[in-house]
Amino acid sequence: MKGSGRAEERLENIQSVEPILNALRTVSQASMQTARRKLGGAARYGREILELASWLPGEAPGRMQAGARRRTLLVVLGSDRGLCGTFNTDLVEALSGLLAQMDEERREALVWVLGHRLKSSLDREEILVDHAEGFAESTVPDFQRALQLAESIQAGFKEGRFDRVLIILNKRLQAERTRSEVEQLLPMKMKDKQGKAERWPPPILETDPEELRERIRKQALEVNLYRFLLTSSAAEHAARFHLLENASQNMERLTEELEMEVQLARQQAITTEMMDLIAAAGLIKT
Repeated sequence: MKGSGRAEERLENIQSVEPILNALRTVSQASMQTARRKLGGAARYGREILELASWLPGEAPGRMQAGARRRTLLVVLGSDRGLCGTFNTDLVEALSGLLAQMDEERREALVWVLGHRLKSSLDREEILVDHAEGFAESTVPDFQRALQLAESIQAGFKEGRFDRVLIILNKRLQAERTRSEVEQLLPMKMKDKQGKAERWPPPILETDPEELRERIRKQALEVNLYRFLLTSSAAEHAARFHLLENASQNMERLTEELEMEVQLARQQAITTEMMDLIAAAGLIKT
């Protein structure tokens, strides 16, 4: 009966955790789908902005600032929440490799980190972080978050504190698999005008072209950054969802095993009790 008692206790513990696990899995799945839906809209708008910029006369927006310091800003998009497997560990490895490469190139680096969990992982590896903050207050970052970050990045770029901005983020491959990649945010990669047919009718500009280029430069930066935030968020929630899905399946198997163990223990207890009654009645010799 002691074995039965332990099995019943474990079964009760698992059954009490099951609703929490299912709720977390549902939230992760909904957040993943929301991030991917917003990402589709941001990607389309980003392509339209770059297309518009390619038709502007004169210098394309997104050029490198003259006299900028030979320094790269590395913005690493991590996680504020746990239960996401190797999500932050992969980012630490990617950042370490990139810092080693830049050290060989004798290029300075600034490291900005989004995500308290990632910051803790970097602290354990003793990697110096110049600035750290939370990734998002909600489960999926909103555009306002991208605006705030883009403003800080653009200010530093204009002041010449760095001449390049790279984003290190995780992208979803399939199922729970993600991969860390590096994307260039600044200077912007614009569409090549060479070989592009003249647009007819030609665009009519009712404002100063330089002012229009500045507006497009600002919007393109904000939209691209928002796209990276959503990509990272979708990968994080996908990793968390599949981790919870695997945990749920393991829990179902363990529940079945414990239920069988409890049932078998009860059957053995009933058999033992019946044998004792039969022996007490003198129907069998003991």
